[in-house]
Amino acid sequence: METFKFDPKIFISPPFIKCPKCNEEAFGVLTINKNSYTRRCRECFFPKGGDRPQIYDLPKLNKEVIYLDQLVISEMMKSLNPKTKAYQKGQLDTFWLTLFEKLDTLSKLQLIICPDSNYHTNESLLSPYFEQLERLYKLLSHGVSFYDRGTIERFQVYENMKNWIAGRPDDPISIDVEDVVHGDINAWRDKLLISIKREWEEGGIEKLRQDRDQINSGFLETFTRWQSETDKDFDYWFHEEWSAYGRLVLQVYFNYLKTYVEVAIGKTEPTTNFIFPPDPVVLIHECHRVLRDAGLPDTVLWDKTVEYFSSPSLRHVPTIKISSMLYASLARKAAAGQKSPPTKGMTNDIGMISSLLPYCDAIFIDNECHTYLTEQPLCDEVNYGTKIFSPNNRDEFMEYLNSIEAAMPTEHLEKVSEVYGSTWCKPYTTLFTDE
Repeated sequence: METFKFDPKIFISPPFIKCPKCNEEAFGVLTINKNSYTRRCRECFFPKGGDRPQIYDLPKLNKEVIYLDQLVISEMMKSLNPKTKAYQKGQLDTFWLTLFEKLDTLSKLQLIICPDSNYHTNESLLSPYFEQLERLYKLLSHGVSFYDRGTIERFQVYENMKNWIAGRPDDPISIDVEDVVHGDINAWRDKLLISIKREWEEGGIEKLRQDRDQINSGFLETFTRWQSETDKDFDYWFHEEWSAYGRLVLQVYFNYLKTYVEVAIGKTEPTTNFIFPPDPVVLIHECHRVLRDAGLPDTVLWDKTVEYFSSPSLRHVPTIKISSMLYASLARKAAAGQKSPPTKGMTNDIGMISSLLPYCDAIFIDNECHTYLTEQPLCDEVNYGTKIFSPNNRDEFMEYLNSIEAAMPTEHLEKVSEVYGSTWCKPYTTLFTDE
């Protein structure tokens, strides 16, 4: 039988200092926590037993939250991965390698975090380089992931509904990124990044592809309709979009309720969609809880629910507001004579931007979406203090990143070296050649 010998020394890493117990230069870093780290000796294993833990405080962090569109992840992966066609043909833009080096360095300096999202996962699954893309965005997110759009939207709707009940429907929604992520944004990161490889069934990936194509097909029909609506304006389409949200939520809920009854009486077999209810079903149930918590009796729950989802209050929910404005901008372009429809991933991009942009200090998206966000009234109305970048102003993005590093106090750099070592911040450009 093969035996395995466990050596606890592997968990004690550099940089080493003199041990206060045995005086050997072997007192290394054992654990790194949110605002502290611990040391232990690789020679005498001090502290052990009844010894007092050797805990060292770390300063609190305030990292910049930067979201990177799939475009950025893909281009950086190609610049690092010798197995891609672009790399092999020498068709690379050196900007993306330089950008990766800067982002990786700032991440290791504990100055930024680039959370990943289900948008990264879904788009990467449709690529032949899924594992490489996933490895890259997880390297920069270091375990911090945004909740899915449905969850973020629900949180916003709950708060907006409370404002509506209180007679203050125009009150802004509180925006705190810590409320919408898995993981701790401002924690000092561990040296190790452990992830579990998940096997994705081909059927699930094909379903993703089919859903994307179906959504795009429906969007093309809508775009064609917009092209004929030359007598309409931005306000008309904005109203059309946000008001459709409430109707859709109620429609999906009642369709699910109908299916529920059919399953209960044995008329229909339960499906996956029945076992895992769609987002609007969860949303309605939670809205009923909000109404009950406000003291409303069950006899008026549905009247108030329908009233709320038909009210202009929905315009103040960030996800609904931003997506409605972006679609209204697309409609305006179409009616003004734009012949070619937006890119295939536009609906996905709008979902990502509308749900994540308010929670970021900066976001890097594609040129097309960036253009829409710089037009009136979006440039005034979609204003959450988020810096917006794209390939068109990528030099400004580098300036922004450089300014983050330039503002770093000397004491902070010294603390990073104390915990991680002097070579820690070297960019991991061999990410795919070390495999």
